[in-house]
Amino acid sequence: MRLLLQRVLPFSLVWLLAACQSSALKTPIDNTQSAPLPAPIELKESDQASAGSVAPELTADIIFNLLAGEVAAQRGALSEAYDYQFQTAVLSRDTQSAERATRLALHMEDDGRALKAAQLWVDLDPKDMAARQLLVVMLLRKDPSAPVIDHLKAIVHISEGNDENGFLNVMAAINRELKRDTAVDLMRRLVAEFPGDPRGHYALAIAALVDKKYPEAESEALRLVEEHPDWPRGYLVLSRVYLAVGKKDQARKTLAGAVTRFPNDPPLISAYARILIEFKELELAYKQFTVLEKIEKEPGGASYWLGLVALEMGKEDDARKHFLRLISLGKRVDTAAYYLGRIEEDKAQAESAIRWYQRVERGEFNQEAQARIVRLMSAGGDIVGAQDWLQRMRIQNPEDSARFYLIEAELLREHGTSEQVMLLFDTALGAMPDNNELLYARGLYAASQSRVDILEQDMLKVIASDPKHADALNALGYTLADQTDRYQEALGYVQRALDLKPDSAPILDSMGWVLYRLGRLQEAIGYLQQAFSKLPDSEIAAHLGEVLWMNGDRLQAEKIWQDVLKKAPDSKHVLEVMRRLKL
Repeated sequence: MRLLLQRVLPFSLVWLLAACQSSALKTPIDNTQSAPLPAPIELKESDQASAGSVAPELTADIIFNLLAGEVAAQRGALSEAYDYQFQTAVLSRDTQSAERATRLALHMEDDGRALKAAQLWVDLDPKDMAARQLLVVMLLRKDPSAPVIDHLKAIVHISEGNDENGFLNVMAAINRELKRDTAVDLMRRLVAEFPGDPRGHYALAIAALVDKKYPEAESEALRLVEEHPDWPRGYLVLSRVYLAVGKKDQARKTLAGAVTRFPNDPPLISAYARILIEFKELELAYKQFTVLEKIEKEPGGASYWLGLVALEMGKEDDARKHFLRLISLGKRVDTAAYYLGRIEEDKAQAESAIRWYQRVERGEFNQEAQARIVRLMSAGGDIVGAQDWLQRMRIQNPEDSARFYLIEAELLREHGTSEQVMLLFDTALGAMPDNNELLYARGLYAASQSRVDILEQDMLKVIASDPKHADALNALGYTLADQTDRYQEALGYVQRALDLKPDSAPILDSMGWVLYRLGRLQEAIGYLQQAFSKLPDSEIAAHLGEVLWMNGDRLQAEKIWQDVLKKAPDSKHVLEVMRRLKL
């Protein structure tokens, strides 16, 4: 019947309505008009009795209701469209019309009509998963204690035909309408209907894990493994629970035992190999992924991990082989190309590396690949070529123009003049005057050139458009404290930043520096020590040492500086403060 209805639609509306011997529309289809449509042709009692059995012939009444429903929908008369679609479904036993009626009712937020249409949809196609799930939702929305267990059992059986875990599909449906405890109670009743099926307890364990109900998840997983020791997914979910609560050793032990018991189960082997990586057991992880590569249904997954592990072990030739296999399979092409570029770059094969990086067109490594292309070109002395490449990228990817301008700005910082950098920023902001990334970057660069006026102008513009931009607040506050005497104003900006990011080491450092400028040395030391404990870099060390020195604790200050210089003898921040203090 569905095909017949679809073949009817292209015909002339006027011709069809005339053939129906019903009240014809006297106005064309026009969204600006609101002439009422004829009422849906109602079913006779005899029609209703036969609607759920043998499909009727394509009658004039069916055609009328179908087309009138389409016209009503186009005109935005959704209530009328629902009535026509529902009558079409009953007359024709067409599941598509029942689905349309259901979704029209849902769109109108008319739960009563949606329930009626969903029930019809299920009656017409009892094996339709979406129909069953929507009917369950509507029944529970009307009454949380509605008797839906038979529908839930049907969802489980339908899922089996699709090779899915029906218990997970049930959980997805009932979680939308019920409180968690009520949903779990209903799930337990359903699981009891399938006493020999481990998938029910698996779904309960997964649901508890997602809700971070870890004791409950562990209890369900342990019960699953105990009652169904020959079902490998139980060990998998148990290991996930152990990982979630930080019991990595138990997770590893569980997976190791499971892989020994089920040596040909791809998900178990994959999980075990990945946890071995966390334990730095790379050789064993590599062996497990090699086994996985031979038995996995979808080739390529193991090759990706084999490439990464081989790189980590320093086996670049092996890694290259695995990434080339990914390229040949058409899997993770951008990622594989990036790593192949890294391998060539490590071998000082700049041209080959550039060619691989140029193939990284999207994905998580796209930005880094572009930056590496520019770096390799500039390292080879081809500054103009690098700029030309970035210009082409801006033309080809206008939505990423800001990112390519930022890469070029970094290039010019290393190989150009400050005038060239500022000119580039001016050009970029001329094209995108409200781009916060560009404004923030230019402000930081201006601060490095002692152009506090530009820094303030740009950061205030960023803050105006995004008052919660903690980094802009911090940059403005720190610079005002460091390069002007506007300390109270600086304190206000840094405090706002710290309120937004209370654990940020750079912002804690700024707060310490502002307080130092205000003469509040003890408070400053507290913030700087917090910052240094979170991020022991040379700039924070320089600040902390200076404040300790000025507070009279010179031995501790010198110790901090010397510790930094042992690791980084050329640290400009530490050397500058020591020079300034004449040490």
